[in-house]
Amino acid sequence: MEASKNELALARRRLEEIFPTREAHLLFHLEWFAEHEQAFDATFYTREPILEVTLDRGYVYRFLSAFVYARGPRRARELLNGVTFSDGTIANINEIWTLNYMPNGGFDNATLAGVDIAQAEVKAGDQGETIRQMIRETYRCRSAAEEDYFVRRWIAS
Repeated sequence: MEASKNELALARRRLEEIFPTREAHLLFHLEWFAEHEQAFDATFYTREPILEVTLDRGYVYRFLSAFVYARGPRRARELLNGVTFSDGTIANINEIWTLNYMPNGGFDNATLAGVDIAQAEVKAGDQGETIRQMIRETYRCRSAAEEDYFVRRWIAS
């Protein structure tokens, strides 16, 4: 079911009220993923994505201590300069493009095969981009098969 332009505009406006900056939105995601030990894909502006990672446990402890228990803005800034993922990747918050929820344990082939790929053609971007176009760009897809794979994973999540 495709959302109307008015519904998308209303949703976007509401999102901007809740998260006035991109960083505020990422910070919310980091806190949620830290608290729930949830898997996600991280995409970056200048490097390949990392798939089905969590936040490093040590980083989670330091992050929650700094942000939830208000250990101070200096410590919080340091932590955002070195977001640490479970695979050892370290990134500055400004390098992170998206954090996309993924189920812990990933997907089986049957789940991915059952995805309604037509949903990828919904125009959901600020400039009228389809979900497929946004996935192609953020996941740096190199082939149509890779694009379909990442679209299926994103829709299934």
